[in-house]
Amino acid sequence: MPPGSPTLRRAGSLQPNELAQAAVMAALCAAIAIIAVVVPFAAALSLLGTVPMGLLAYRYRLRVVLAATIAAALIAFLIGGFGGLMTVINCAYIGGLTGIVKRRGRGLPVVVLVSLVAGAVFGAAAVLALLIASRLRELVFTAMTANVDGSVAIWSYIPELRPAAEKFRELFGVALDHWPILIFCYGLFAIMGVSLVGWWALSRVLTRLFGVPDVHKLETVITDGPVAPVPMTLRDVVFRYPGTARDALGPLSMDVHPGEHLAVTGANGSGKTTLMLILAGREPTEGTVERPGSVGLGAPGGTAVIMQHPESQVLGTRVADDVVWGLPAGTHVDVPRLLSEVGLDGLDERDTGSLSGGELQRLAVAAALARKPSLLIADEVTSMVDQQGRDGLMSVLGGLTRTRDMSLVHITHYNEEAEAADRVVNLAGGSEMVQAAEVPTAGGEARSEVPVLELTDVGHRYADGTPWAKTALRDINLVVHEGDGVLIHGLNGSGKSTLAWILAGLTLPTTGTCLLDGKPVSDQVGAVALSFQAARLQLMRSHVHREIASAAGFPSRDRARVVAALATVGLEPALADRRIDQLSGGQMRRVVLAGLLARSPRAIVLDEPLAGLDAASARGLLRLLEELRRGGLTVVVISHDFAGLEELCPRTLHLHEGALVPVATGATS
Repeated sequence: MPPGSPTLRRAGSLQPNELAQAAVMAALCAAIAIIAVVVPFAAALSLLGTVPMGLLAYRYRLRVVLAATIAAALIAFLIGGFGGLMTVINCAYIGGLTGIVKRRGRGLPVVVLVSLVAGAVFGAAAVLALLIASRLRELVFTAMTANVDGSVAIWSYIPELRPAAEKFRELFGVALDHWPILIFCYGLFAIMGVSLVGWWALSRVLTRLFGVPDVHKLETVITDGPVAPVPMTLRDVVFRYPGTARDALGPLSMDVHPGEHLAVTGANGSGKTTLMLILAGREPTEGTVERPGSVGLGAPGGTAVIMQHPESQVLGTRVADDVVWGLPAGTHVDVPRLLSEVGLDGLDERDTGSLSGGELQRLAVAAALARKPSLLIADEVTSMVDQQGRDGLMSVLGGLTRTRDMSLVHITHYNEEAEAADRVVNLAGGSEMVQAAEVPTAGGEARSEVPVLELTDVGHRYADGTPWAKTALRDINLVVHEGDGVLIHGLNGSGKSTLAWILAGLTLPTTGTCLLDGKPVSDQVGAVALSFQAARLQLMRSHVHREIASAAGFPSRDRARVVAALATVGLEPALADRRIDQLSGGQMRRVVLAGLLARSPRAIVLDEPLAGLDAASARGLLRLLEELRRGGLTVVVISHDFAGLEELCPRTLHLHEGALVPVATGATS
């Protein structure tokens, strides 16, 4: 399906993906409407509320837009009153009109015609309402007269405008004597004006948005046949993303047999995620994919996908709700048993927003198993999980094909995980870590006794002061010196990511202080660079060269500096022109690091830096970071893994239930 093209439509009640889209867009529209009504002089912001409604109208059927409108209008009315309600309705009208007209390939003449009809209907309805409600009519006329008198008074301060002002007052008096015509014309031209302005503005926004290809989007292909994704045969399959000059995958021929545990390995950029998309239903550029029935993506007994970044597929606000999200009404699922099976025992009522990255991975596995799929595709599901959790997940995944009637395709970087499969497919190619460019000159260990980061009695509680308060960190005391390398190790949920955000100044601790060079780090945001646990969330630009330039603060046309930044993290210059969405997970992580290092931070905090990297890329990245640390860069690594980090991080601290415990490993400080 081409980028930006509308989603295939079907009759009947709203589907889970439609409900999810309607809920998100309704919340966004309602928030904009409330701000436009409540904040003084912010009425113009209401035009932004047309964007989510326009996207819904373009990509989905009218029923989805109506559901979003009702939800947003109710929220806006409860918080912003009648003004919020009317703002949402106005946004839904303009956005719906623009989206539908664009979806059907029509243009401005249709908008003019529709707005003319809508304006006439609105004007006639207003006249009828004022005829019936005499008190409302008096109130409206009084308000209109006051507005005119105020305008005339302002104009009268300018002597040249006094005659025109008095003439305007007289004309308004005459028009008010024939108020049905006045009100009808006002409604007609107001609706036409708003429609045309909205069409002009929203058309340009939608055009920009449609130009951004969602290349890794899972596509639901609707067919009338039975759901039967396996056995599957791929013959000479090739896939090339739109607008690129090279194949992302293939040619590849392979089979997926019923009840088989198949492992897929390969370097970053070799096409593992692209293969996942093909297996999940995307049509290849060349070659054929044969199945006995439809893919049934997300349907019971069909294909389930556990994605590399689980935060993108967690929809429920409560853990138990997310497990059954999207299942047909009346489907029985033993949620506690599933959660216990994936290591989330007792977390049924937990808020999904409070889960760590590893816990989100396990929740995604539970939600996939709830669909009893015939084909389960697991894309790097253990990359964000600690060793204990990884062992637990692998014991679950490894036994699925024996205990359930299903096939498993497991995409992984770990050799021991691949060895547990019945068969392994290794994808050749990819973007290997090349020799890193020369880094700043170093004269041996540059560690000094100069304190860079100082944490004193730091503690943090989420939702502090509420019944849902949860302690993430407590009594953290830590000093990180210049040129130091510190590994903060802990299990999933121990507070590692919270500590990383506090070190970078992006989260204020509930108690205690975090200082950078003796001053609050929160007042120096950017001086401590932070590499997120999920690299994709940190990439905000469309292309690699723009992302690096934006992060480092130099013009994107400065090609030499972009190439130098890429070379620093071992990436080829040709990658500069690649779209962000065309990168593998490991490439995204290295692009983030390139942008951060290019701005010469005082220290860098790396949250799970090796997650999603193949062995060769991980070794190359560690070599690079070791050289940078020897050159004087202060490095703090937050990780659930010890492996390979001894040279980079001579100091190791263990984070257990939110508290730091020293660990005697490697060199000491």
